[in-house]
Amino acid sequence: MIKGRYFIILLSYLLGGCNYHEEVITNKTNIILPNGKHLVIEKTNIETTSIGIFTNHKYGTSHRFKYNLLLSEEDISWDGGSGVPKNILFCNDTVYIRYLEKRNIKTEYLDSLTNTTKYNYHSEICESFQKHIDKRYFFKLFGSDFWLNITSEDYYSLNKHCKDYVIPNENELILKPVTNN
Repeated sequence: MIKGRYFIILLSYLLGGCNYHEEVITNKTNIILPNGKHLVIEKTNIETTSIGIFTNHKYGTSHRFKYNLLLSEEDISWDGGSGVPKNILFCNDTVYIRYLEKRNIKTEYLDSLTNTTKYNYHSEICESFQKHIDKRYFFKLFGSDFWLNITSEDYYSLNKHCKDYVIPNENELILKPVTNN
């Protein structure tokens, strides 16, 4: 009886098991912004396909992407993960970025039948903003630099008297239009 269970488990694993084929394509775009800054936009597309071991059946393909930005002269790099860069803002000696990202939102509610707190999860595309902090010194060999989250109010107040530029991208994420109900 026990051997039969192991046989069924092994058989289901062999029939349902998959191999994964991953294809990675990286594209780089070099642009000179109107302010003379050299911006390198690197986008990596990753396609993962699940293929049955014995059936050779294609079970599905998933798609991921990743953006990296590099301002060459300043040696500033932004790794956005799955965020999509939309605008870059130069104000005084500081660089700011506006990007879109998909966030998982957790909402809680009270179940009136059991009188317990329960949770719902959904994803939303949200605007995010960051400021580059550069604490490097001695020809940028020592110290560190990083990106710090800022509020939309901070970004848009700077946008009134500083110049921002659109970053070319493939619009994987787009904000929903605001509707007045």
